[in-house]
Amino acid sequence: MVGFLRLVGVLTVFGVGFSPFLLEQLWNDSFIIKQAWWYTPAIFAGFGLIFIPSILTNIFGVGRVKSGLPAVGVIKSIQQTGTYINEQPEVRLGLTVSLKGREKYDTELRTIIPLTSLAQFQPGSFIPLVVSVKDERRVGLDLKGRLSQEDMQQLLDEKMVQYGVAPEMMDIARTGEKALAKILDVTPLGSGGNGKIKLQLTLSVTKSNGETFKVTTPKEIYPSTLPQVQQGHIINVIYSKQDPSKLVLALNVQEGQLSDLFSS
Repeated sequence: MVGFLRLVGVLTVFGVGFSPFLLEQLWNDSFIIKQAWWYTPAIFAGFGLIFIPSILTNIFGVGRVKSGLPAVGVIKSIQQTGTYINEQPEVRLGLTVSLKGREKYDTELRTIIPLTSLAQFQPGSFIPLVVSVKDERRVGLDLKGRLSQEDMQQLLDEKMVQYGVAPEMMDIARTGEKALAKILDVTPLGSGGNGKIKLQLTLSVTKSNGETFKVTTPKEIYPSTLPQVQQGHIINVIYSKQDPSKLVLALNVQEGQLSDLFSS
């Protein structure tokens, strides 16, 4: 809408401003237009359409997305526009948006960010968003906390399945039993999918009631988590209540890995 008003403003200024020169060529009398009662107001109205919508957008949030669908954005780029409102900088954020049930996509967001919060808005950082129902390219910052922990978990589960994690393993992670496991043996099996490392692990798992059992299972892990998966280390696992031999590793995941998951 702002772009349309700017276009109308530019055409108005150009059309009205050019009309005296046209009349000078046709009738050798440019004052017919210049002396008209509407000439000067039309010029000012045109400039108003060019500049006022942007000012209203920055000051009052006119045109910003304030309600819609909850989503997660990963910042790809950040650039100051040179505009300051109440001494706070306006920035243009390049974002990759993850919306439940849809493929992730790229868009941009212009917004005012307090100077004290700039450090939180860096490439690779996560920000909660609301997405316009009518146009998914229009997004806004989720200032009212519409993105709940449940929404975030559902988005994460969806991306993990797209990334190759079996739905059965996701179900175990949600409903299984937590336990500690000692790594008895680690055997490299080569490269896995999506840049991961494939290992065969032999684990001694200790249940919460003190019972132990041994399991050998293949797992694919991120290279950055490899130091956590070494022989003799104790790690957290979640095993299936129905079949304890099926389990998932509860390793510490870095923010960069989540960023790759939501943006790559």
